[in-house]
Amino acid sequence: MTFKAYMDNIQAKTGKTQEDFWKLAIKKHFVREGKIVARHADLLTWLKSEIGLGHVHANFVILYLRLRANDPKVSTQLKKWAYSTGYQESK
Repeated sequence: MTFKAYMDNIQAKTGKTQEDFWKLAIKKHFVREGKIVARHADLLTWLKSEIGLGHVHANFVILYLRLRANDPKVSTQLKKWAYSTGYQESK
């Protein structure tokens, strides 16, 4: 499955875009000054309990947030896959 297809499925389920997730993460203080400051477990709990995502989709949103924040925790392999299957940097 492509990055774009995952995000399209998540948007269909939640009605939220990638940008919406970024803004919500900032509002919840999980992202500050463009960097992720929350633990993975806290992000996972938020996405599963408040947004209603399953484990895989929640982890995928976390991947998006980490890519957007240019987080060093994202492996080179995941970055290559994301960019080659539809991820685009926000402007």
